[in-house]
Amino acid sequence: MDNTFWVISKVVWGIVAPETSLLILLIFGTVLLWTRLNKSGGVIITTAVFIIAMISIFPFSTWIFHPLENRFPIPSKLPEKVDGIIVLAGAENISVTAARGQPSLHGGGERLTTFVWLARLYPNAILLFSGGSGSLINQKYKSDDTARKLFDQLGLEVERVQYESGSKNTAESASKSYQLVQPKPYQNWILVTSAFHMPRSVGLFRNAGWQVIPYPVDFNTTNSSSMNFDLREIGRFSQGVREWVGLVVYRIKGQMAEIFPKPYP
Repeated sequence: MDNTFWVISKVVWGIVAPETSLLILLIFGTVLLWTRLNKSGGVIITTAVFIIAMISIFPFSTWIFHPLENRFPIPSKLPEKVDGIIVLAGAENISVTAARGQPSLHGGGERLTTFVWLARLYPNAILLFSGGSGSLINQKYKSDDTARKLFDQLGLEVERVQYESGSKNTAESASKSYQLVQPKPYQNWILVTSAFHMPRSVGLFRNAGWQVIPYPVDFNTTNSSSMNFDLREIGRFSQGVREWVGLVVYRIKGQMAEIFPKPYP
C-alpha cells in the first residue's frame, strides 16, 4: 500500500508541479496557435508567461519558504552528551556520482558537511545516514554511494557510519531508521536536514516514536524579502509548494499528529 502511494505521488507531482504545469501550458498554447483556436492559444501562452514573470520577479518563493525555515531554530546550545546523529539523504546527485565515480551533490550539501562536523564534535555518538533512492525507474544506485565517497574525502571514517538505504521517502526514513538503531527514550539524537524540510521530518520522526533534536541547515532565505529577476525562482517556488503539500498529505494519512509540527516548549 505504501509503495503504491509512493508511486502515485511521484507520478502526480511530476505532472502538477508548477514548472511542469507551466511548460505544458506553453506547449499546449503553442500548438493551438497553429489551429483555428489560435486566439485561445495566445491567451494560454500569455497566462503562462505572466505567471512565470510574477514568480521570477516577486519573492513568492521566499514567502513560502520563510515559515518552513523559521519553524525550528538552530539550537543555541547542544547537549553535552549526544547519543546519536542522523542525517537525511537528499543532497546527493546519485546518477552523476555513478557515472563519474566521484561524489556529486545537488543543493543541500550542508546536510553532509554539518553531519561530518557534528560527528567530530561528538566522537562517541552513533552516526546514521538515512535515505535510499527516490527514483521511479532506477533503484540500482543509492544515496549512500555518494555519501560514503564524500565522507571518505572529508576524513570521516566511513565504517563509523550506519547506513539505512532502503527508504524511498522521509516517512520510510523515519520508520526504517528507528527500526535499525532502536533508540531509547532517554537518549539525545540530533536530526540534520534542510531547514525547509525540518517540520515534515520532525513530524514523521515523532510519529515513529522518536523525539529528535532538530538541527536545520541549507537555508534558502534571509530575514528579508526582495524582488528578483531570476527564472530559478520557479524551481524554488515549486520546492516550497511541494513541501507544504507533503505536510498536508502526511497529516491526512495520519502519519503526523499535526499539519505543521512545532518545537516542544
